[in-house]
Amino acid sequence: MEDLLIQNVEIWTLEDSRVIGRGWLTARKGKITSLGQGAPPPDLEAKTTIDGQGRLLLPGLVDCHTHLMEYATAEINHTQGKAQGMAAASNLLLALQSGIVATGEHHLGHPVLDMPMEKYKEILKATPLASAIAYGCCWLGFEPKILTSATRPGASFTEDVLTDEDYLLMAEASEFPGENLFLNYTCANAPLTAAPHAGDVTYDGEKLRHIIELFHSRGKAVGAHIEGDASARLFIEAGGDVIHHGHNLSPEMGVLMAEKGVSLVLTPVAGTSKRPTSPEETLAFYRQGVFLALASDAYIYPHPEADWISLPANRLAGPAEYLQIVGSTLRYFVEKGVEKSEALKLVTVNPRRLLRPGEEEAVLKPGRPADMILCDKLPALATEDPADIVLVITQGRVQVDKRV
Repeated sequence: MEDLLIQNVEIWTLEDSRVIGRGWLTARKGKITSLGQGAPPPDLEAKTTIDGQGRLLLPGLVDCHTHLMEYATAEINHTQGKAQGMAAASNLLLALQSGIVATGEHHLGHPVLDMPMEKYKEILKATPLASAIAYGCCWLGFEPKILTSATRPGASFTEDVLTDEDYLLMAEASEFPGENLFLNYTCANAPLTAAPHAGDVTYDGEKLRHIIELFHSRGKAVGAHIEGDASARLFIEAGGDVIHHGHNLSPEMGVLMAEKGVSLVLTPVAGTSKRPTSPEETLAFYRQGVFLALASDAYIYPHPEADWISLPANRLAGPAEYLQIVGSTLRYFVEKGVEKSEALKLVTVNPRRLLRPGEEEAVLKPGRPADMILCDKLPALATEDPADIVLVITQGRVQVDKRV
């Protein structure tokens, strides 16, 4: 007996651009067990059977760079104390309702929010998402400059007070290489006039190499908030693994990333003091062989120069806007000859690989995670409206059902 049978669907497996025009799929104990063309076998039984009515079935969306559990709880939900946990769960629910089956969360410390590191994992464990958490420290480019750290939540410092023990705690707790480090001071959501040090370099090569070695000594890859070639080169030469944002990088840096196997998580809407990476620049990195994923950096205000995204400049963009954030880039890829399945990997298979590096590729195939979305139209490519994602399935169970 299967737990779930979905039939009469067009299955976008995202495996070698394979699309099953009309088919069926089963899942049991959170994993895909079988799929095929046409009607399912007549003797197939399942606890739950869904008639997809010709809709599209594909792996769920994955947003591998978000701040839904920390900064968003203050800026969006205006909460702190115990209410922060409630806000975090609420923000994750909105992501799930938007077709996002996994997020890359961050605990970077906060001047006021004092939720301990272990509480984040406790909250996530109670959700049906395949999310992961990165722990790190954050340099804010205000005057004076401010340092926060996951190891010392609810406090801020104007100098580097962190020890090797702090960095080892971050490394041991981190589940994926997110913004563990900031190689450039961030303006966060403040205007540049309020963050005069935004973009300045934070670490020298010797210190950076030492911190990265601490992460690697615990078997953990390390990611960093980066803008500009100088910081990217410093990070790569120090042995870093994943560049987040990576705004204002040159083609020369694309060659180096591809050569060294450094992954790039782009946030097309904003994220640093520099203009985000355009669809044209993103495609150039893709063609250089750089491993790419797209993310929202939710919640964040759109950068004024990100004119390829039609979002209000005065509204924080989050999970409900995810398809608008990534859509122009994916459509540009397809316009320039990239297969639709390959373009969709940038918001499904690729970011999931970063969040769960030990997991087999999360395509629709027996043995792989039954984390899927059922859609009226291809997300990001044919629609930017999350209402067109009518079913969200994680762990082989329907979690969101918008069918009328």
